[in-house]
Amino acid sequence: MLEPIGSALSYLAQPTYWLAMAAALGLAIMAGVIPGVNSFLVMALAIPFIVLNIESPAIGLVMLATITGVDNTLDSIPAILYGQPGAATQVTFLEGHQLARQGKAAHTLGAVYAVSALGGIIGAIALTIAIPVIRPFVLKFGFPEIAAMGLVGVGMVSILSRGAMRKGLIAAGIGMLMATIGKDPFTGTSRLTLGPLFSLPLVPVALGLFAMPEMIDLTMTRRAVAPAGADVSTARVFEGAREGLRHWRMVIRQSLFGVFLGAIPGVGSAVIDWLSYAFGIFFSKDKSQFGKGSLEGVMFAESAQNAKEGGQAIPTLAMGVPGGPTWVLVMAGMLAYGVAPGPQMLGHHADITILLVITLALGNLAITGIGLLVTGQLAKLTTIPYPVIGAIIIPILFLTAFIETFSWRGIQVVFVVAAMGLVMKQYHWPRPPMLLGFILAPIIEMNYQSGLSIDGAWGILQRPVTMTIVGVAVVTAVLFLRAIRKVEQEQEELLEADSVSDGTAMDELPGDKPWFHRLQWRWEHLVPLAILFVASWAAIEASGYPDRAQPFPLWISVSVAVLAAIQLFDQATHPERLHDVMDLSMTSTHLEGAGRTALVMMGLLAMFLLIGTTVGMKWGAVAFGAAVPIVFLGGLGRWPLAALTSGLVYLFVYVVLDNVLFILWPEPFIGNWLAEHVF
Repeated sequence: MLEPIGSALSYLAQPTYWLAMAAALGLAIMAGVIPGVNSFLVMALAIPFIVLNIESPAIGLVMLATITGVDNTLDSIPAILYGQPGAATQVTFLEGHQLARQGKAAHTLGAVYAVSALGGIIGAIALTIAIPVIRPFVLKFGFPEIAAMGLVGVGMVSILSRGAMRKGLIAAGIGMLMATIGKDPFTGTSRLTLGPLFSLPLVPVALGLFAMPEMIDLTMTRRAVAPAGADVSTARVFEGAREGLRHWRMVIRQSLFGVFLGAIPGVGSAVIDWLSYAFGIFFSKDKSQFGKGSLEGVMFAESAQNAKEGGQAIPTLAMGVPGGPTWVLVMAGMLAYGVAPGPQMLGHHADITILLVITLALGNLAITGIGLLVTGQLAKLTTIPYPVIGAIIIPILFLTAFIETFSWRGIQVVFVVAAMGLVMKQYHWPRPPMLLGFILAPIIEMNYQSGLSIDGAWGILQRPVTMTIVGVAVVTAVLFLRAIRKVEQEQEELLEADSVSDGTAMDELPGDKPWFHRLQWRWEHLVPLAILFVASWAAIEASGYPDRAQPFPLWISVSVAVLAAIQLFDQATHPERLHDVMDLSMTSTHLEGAGRTALVMMGLLAMFLLIGTTVGMKWGAVAFGAAVPIVFLGGLGRWPLAALTSGLVYLFVYVVLDNVLFILWPEPFIGNWLAEHVF
């Protein structure tokens, strides 16, 4: 074993290794902080260059692994600073963006860097220890176990929706139904399409559900994210890092949990995000602050997310089964270099495995150092009036949705889903379960159907690992519900005490009247009513599908319809109930002139569409970037700000889209029609 260790360490004396490390870190930074760019895209573009120009398999493969291994540290920046989460940063957005609104962005990011670095190092150590012994255990996870893990993830995030658990389950069901739109993978049946056959792409759905509503809401407030006088200095970043390090016992626990989940092929980042969050809450004594801006909650998720890369490397290297999407590309690089995964990674290519472990640890330390040094400046973005930030981010979000589909369809999806997201924010419906349901539905259905084909329904029930997962999930859910109910009872007792102190007699409380005397109509009742209608239609549609295409959408839609009917009745008979949900509510609607501001924002979005379809999409984006500061800010300073924001949008288009990704822009179909028929 000493010989491969010495061979691996010898690479550290080569300048080529450090140049490759620096290049990988640069690409990871680009993937983490630039909207529309992710590690999968960067790695896909980099593979041909790396394989053709780097002769050493060890350095080439380590470069690829470094990009994915350290990217998780920096993707928390957009989630915390300007409310743009990805699939792996939903918890970070939920808790961290609220902390940024409290003026704690620098402190929060410092803690994230510290726990991410520790998580990455623990993941690398776990990778070293686990590869020789993990193979038999990982092989126990077949199709039914992965489907069960997916269901546990959806159920757990619904339970974490506090007293709005029913809303969480409904939202998760709607997300799962949205994921079934398109062609059934087993029978080719068109499901829930309402016309042209297409499925909903993940990136536009995620942008529309989370990022776009936050951008629109905060832009309409005309305020900065953080309150005036917020401390965003580098000193606060290091203070946050020290606080993260003080929680080292928790980080070790969460990181090992992340390694375990990452080692199971098919369990995606979104599941790991929420399960690690729930796992951390389970050990917390005070559960009342989660969902309201908890630094602990951010650290629960971030330490596990970085450690999971070491876990995902285990099946990739030991068995040739990619642990995640980016590790598929690492394995593609291995095959291009003629390096076979499996036993050879501990034998003939043991030096590559050891070098990869060393590099993951060094890369996480390096990216943490970079983050600590630059975050003090980045956190100042939270003190800038949000129309300036929104003028840049909103058009880039539209362009990101276009990149995903290379058509107007991505932007159409963003508009529709953003409307849903704004309604959910306004009327206190949790959005995380919907996105998680959308992400996990294909995983659950594919693995369940595959397991059913192999083992049958009775065979699945006889699999000990599957039943263990379900049993642990049920016990955990019961314990969570008890803890949440205890917190709610304490809050209700406080409310009742306040009512009595205000002179409200107990027999006058709304909950003591007969249900038919409590019936009231409010606009928020339209939400469960619309869900009931859509779910009923989906159930009727699904009932006519072939056998294998039918069960998943049918049972989901029936469940959603029943829960929506119960929710509608509960809201109509108990209008005084308004439970906290684990999500961010609307802030702009409570300000003076909110209705007029909303109309102005709608006009700006319509302007983007008009210019985009008559002149060109990129010019619509640039025009939107110029218009927002002019409309939402006052004084002469808005004009140079408009020039700055539109210039930055154009720079993103010219550099990233035109000269890096070489985007082919769609034809402005209205402009072409006018040119042919009018001018």
